[in-house]
Amino acid sequence: MRNAKLLMCAALAIAVPARAAEFIVKPGSENKVVFVSKATIESFEGKTHKLEGRIAVDPGAVSDSITVHLEVDLASLDTGIAKRNRHMRENHLETDQFPRAVFDGAAVLGPAGAKLEAGKPVSFDVEGTFTLHGVSRRLRVAAEVTYTPQGSGGRLAFRTRFPVALPDYAIRRPEFLFLKLSETQEVRVTGVGVTAL
Repeated sequence: MRNAKLLMCAALAIAVPARAAEFIVKPGSENKVVFVSKATIESFEGKTHKLEGRIAVDPGAVSDSITVHLEVDLASLDTGIAKRNRHMRENHLETDQFPRAVFDGAAVLGPAGAKLEAGKPVSFDVEGTFTLHGVSRRLRVAAEVTYTPQGSGGRLAFRTRFPVALPDYAIRRPEFLFLKLSETQEVRVTGVGVTAL
């Protein structure tokens, strides 16, 4: 009888979902989103530090516990030229109507049993819903994450890069004078989340 009770307690312990820590991502210099526009003659980048959101994850059981909500303020993207910024915001991203890009929800697709060990970068694929310009699509990205415990909380540093095909999100391909940009832009994201105390 005693053995049966022990087995039942062990089974319940296994069935209880892992307790996730919540990491808050706030706009600032450690967080950066960059898009790279390429053309045959010239390329340029648009950058912003206005990335924010939350990542909930149990470092010891990433696959079973992760949820993500990240937002980027698109009106803050800066290409280095004011006229180009205005043209991009008004004619292509239409930031008055679609002010934010959002990555929501998440599923870790590999490797199985992924864990975050203190100070060690870990790479895995994450899938979620990416919403841009009013269009939502499933997106799979390769992410590198480093977890650093700090006191009773911790810090989560992450980075990823992925292509965005403008036609997939009903965005007209930008043209500046005789410069036609590629229909696919590369997006690079680096960020840091810190547990709330």
